[in-house]
Amino acid sequence: MALAAIGLTAVFHFVPTANASELVACDAPGVLNTFDAPLRGLARVVERSHEIRVVALGSSSTEGTGASSKQAAYPARFDREMDRRFPGKDFQVANLGKGGELADAMLTRLVRDVIPTRPALVLWQTGVNDAISGVDVETFRKTLLSGVSALKAANIDVVLVDPQFYPRSAGVARYEDYVAVMRNVAHEQGVPVFRRYAIMQHLISSGQHPVEELLWKDKFHLSDVAYGCLAELMAEAVEADLKRTPGAVMSAGVASRTPISGWSPSSAH
Repeated sequence: MALAAIGLTAVFHFVPTANASELVACDAPGVLNTFDAPLRGLARVVERSHEIRVVALGSSSTEGTGASSKQAAYPARFDREMDRRFPGKDFQVANLGKGGELADAMLTRLVRDVIPTRPALVLWQTGVNDAISGVDVETFRKTLLSGVSALKAANIDVVLVDPQFYPRSAGVARYEDYVAVMRNVAHEQGVPVFRRYAIMQHLISSGQHPVEELLWKDKFHLSDVAYGCLAELMAEAVEADLKRTPGAVMSAGVASRTPISGWSPSSAH
């Protein structure tokens, strides 16, 4: 049964607020982790509402393959981190990740299941499966454009999340073209893109985390550490964007992020 038929109410649920012991040491320069387009709709909802509904749409790295639990996957971690940064607000992040799914199937779910529920924000992670499956890059671009256009027409903010970095991606034909296409569509449509590919490369090259620490045992899917970094850095980018947007409620009085390198998966449960 389509989620639109039953509603997403059951998917949006309370997630306990993050605490400092859960945070992972990960930093990215502003050039990689600053949005080029404002989230004005989200800012209005944050200003006016206690509950802020967000949909994380994507494939296995949204669903949480490689994570020690659903609570260690990035959508739940992002939920808790946003609650921590915005006291008095309740971010409710629905995880609509589906392993192995291509962008065109996500577009179908986006139009059928997500847009009718009117979330304040959609985090759309896609691209890696299209690249691996050899989907034509122009076809992929048109799919992204259709999804972003549909969200904009519904006045729903979107952040595109580009493919992850992993060592074997160098052997995937035109892999970086799919990353570039996402950035180009985001620029053309005036929506933000979270540069996961470049951020993961930076975390490795800067010595913060070796690739073995960021990836699961299959050397492809993300680990708890990578999910933690993804959630924290995305929350950091969203918070900074809201602070630049007039009228948004600020996280006054929130303690600054203090990463703890000794984070363990059990602390996210």
